[in-house]
Amino acid sequence: VSLTISLYGKESSITIEVIEDPNAIRISGENVCRIDQTIYLTCNYDCNWSSSNDDVALLLETGEVCPIGIGKCIITAVDKENSKNVATFELEIIGKTPRSIIINNKNYVGLNQDVALDISTFPSTASKRFIYESSNPIVLTVDSKGVMHGLCEGEAIVTVYSFEDNAIYKTITIKVTKPAPTSITISGDTTMMQGGHNYLTLSFGGDGVNQEVEWSSSDNKLAIVYDGIVLAVNKGTVSIKATSVIDKDIYSEITINISQYVAPSVDEIDLERAQDLLSKMTIEQKVGQMFVVGFNGTSISSDLIKAITQYHFGNVIYMGANCTDYTTLAKMSNDIQTKMISENGVGAFISTDQEGGTVARIKVGGTHFISNMAMGATGDYNNTYLEGVACGLELRNYGINVDFAPVLDVNNNPDNPVIGIRSYSDNPLKVSLYGKNMFLGLAESNVMGTCKHFPGHGNTSTDSHYGLPTITTAMNELYQTELAPYIASITNGIDAIMTTHIIFTAIDTEYPATLSYKVLTNLLREELGFDGLIITDGMEMAAVTNNFGGYDKTGVMAIKAGADILTYTTTSNPIKAYNGIMSALKSGELTEERINESVIRILLKKIKYGIIDDPYAPNADLTEKLVEHEELNNEFASKALTLVRGDFSGLDINKRTLIISPTSSNTLNGDLNSNSLGSFATKYLTDLGFDVEAFDVSNNITSSQRTTALNLIENFDTIVLAFSNIRSNNYTNTIKFVQDVCKLDKEVVVIGLASPYDILSYGDSVKNYVNVYCYQNPSCVAISKFLAGEIKASGISSVLLD
Repeated sequence: VSLTISLYGKESSITIEVIEDPNAIRISGENVCRIDQTIYLTCNYDCNWSSSNDDVALLLETGEVCPIGIGKCIITAVDKENSKNVATFELEIIGKTPRSIIINNKNYVGLNQDVALDISTFPSTASKRFIYESSNPIVLTVDSKGVMHGLCEGEAIVTVYSFEDNAIYKTITIKVTKPAPTSITISGDTTMMQGGHNYLTLSFGGDGVNQEVEWSSSDNKLAIVYDGIVLAVNKGTVSIKATSVIDKDIYSEITINISQYVAPSVDEIDLERAQDLLSKMTIEQKVGQMFVVGFNGTSISSDLIKAITQYHFGNVIYMGANCTDYTTLAKMSNDIQTKMISENGVGAFISTDQEGGTVARIKVGGTHFISNMAMGATGDYNNTYLEGVACGLELRNYGINVDFAPVLDVNNNPDNPVIGIRSYSDNPLKVSLYGKNMFLGLAESNVMGTCKHFPGHGNTSTDSHYGLPTITTAMNELYQTELAPYIASITNGIDAIMTTHIIFTAIDTEYPATLSYKVLTNLLREELGFDGLIITDGMEMAAVTNNFGGYDKTGVMAIKAGADILTYTTTSNPIKAYNGIMSALKSGELTEERINESVIRILLKKIKYGIIDDPYAPNADLTEKLVEHEELNNEFASKALTLVRGDFSGLDINKRTLIISPTSSNTLNGDLNSNSLGSFATKYLTDLGFDVEAFDVSNNITSSQRTTALNLIENFDTIVLAFSNIRSNNYTNTIKFVQDVCKLDKEVVVIGLASPYDILSYGDSVKNYVNVYCYQNPSCVAISKFLAGEIKASGISSVLLD
């Protein structure tokens, strides 16, 4: 130790050497101990041990540490022969080895900026000792305390290992970017209507700065924001904030006043015409207008003719079995319309479910568009408008004037068994924009869109086809998530909304939405201001039929709740509902005035979409249009391709590749050895000179397939593994197989063919992972081009996966 003494302006220095007392008592050993660990402390004297906190650790006479609880304590050793000879030692008891590591940081570090890694563990009480590593120290360094320092623009992968077990780790890709701006300014409209979208713009102070921001709303019950787009959810005043991703102290705010939505008034000429049509109808014809019914076959069936004649059912739905032969569709539609006009005086809604992806009734003679979640990954909201125009043109050509699409459910439950890739995203604002453009595109082609399933089917783990789901989300949260896309659709002119058979306890604890006056009338009609058609989901689904009585009862319940149209896929069950409604009218449980309310709405929409004036199918030659639409679909699929993890950008033409995949339930085009991605991509790639082979397996790979595959893999350099819906089906064989292959000394690329959540089942074993969101022909085209290095995986993940 060097000492300097200053006295009256004069300084003098002295150096003192501190030496260890050879007779002092000393404690040796680890000063950190896991709670599940045993360590020993030693002393150079025969001593007595004690702990300052027996709730943290006890000490045995042998110096063995007995961990009791997480925390710190002081260990004291006292010489048994000289009680003045004492030593102390700080000991910390930490948690067990973590099961997983979580990195909570954003993916940005500014040039010359220090950012500490924010690390947590699962369980939260686990050991917090870590080892840090940067893949590119030229771009980014990380010190022993987890502090990152940006050196130059670029990317680096930071890996955080558990000190207790280096097999437990987590990675994060960090972008070192330009410095934060000196200021941010938000510009945009300061007034909005509930359900409207507001596109804000930014300007930045400073030269050569990072212009990326994080958006937030002061009250998500009033407005939500994403990427500078604001969706007004409820009336009130809200502040929208944009904060630099580099420096949270650099931000800007804008205050927006939101007014309540008011529905536009009905066109008087159309209303007079609808009232005139209504006045000419019998009560039987009026009630018949409130039904959509299904039937068997690819031509108008005798059962349907009888149902129209005797019960005046006014609308039909085409299911997959009705659409197997597209050459019969137009004639079938025209025959139905002729019969409808003959018996009812007005044409019919001819509807179908043409969502794209897993739900598409016309797959031949019409474009089988990729899934909604794939469309959401394209990153371009206008794409669904183009899809809607194309889809509507095809449907109307075959006489179909109503599409039960788009799906506006926000898939905020990864375990959802029925929505999944039918949803555009887990982000309600994205869902609102993609959905809005889809139904506007359909309307452009004179097809009425129907948003579904109100108030939202995205946050359930039960399929309402087979059970009665219940959602317990609070009302404030429903507004900012489930309800938000429907609120936007109402403001943007949706004509019809389909209900869901789910109980929302925040609104009605007794009845599902389809049968709930509180949901359909109090909420949808009165509070949200919707004046279009309320159409039920299938009334033959188990959620309704198993819990609320027979068809004669549930049909009446739905109408009393506020529904305008009841949906059935048969002709027999709606007859029971029809008879129940007629009985309710006779008893006074239902009134003709209530029936008239719905029929007027129905007639107004039939007038709007030309069904009264000309309901018939054009049946034009669509050959050229189908080619155009397929090219458009292929373009969408290429843009949807999402590289979730890794840096893979194409196969090496000089190396051998094996593609392992299951077959698809959708027909893949081309002269293929089998209906699988492997066969499709192999044909495409070998034509380009790649050395590629395919091996087909089950989605849940069998033991014999596993053995054969592992033997084959030995002869290849690169392995492509493609599977679908592994997580939702708990395909443990496949999960283990993928994890084992990823441990081999091979380049491995894993492809999620449907659900984007499959990657969560594989853990950190997968280094290169790609999502395509649907196992269809356009997706196989996109994957093949990607493997060939012809396109990049530029898609934006539709859901959060961390």
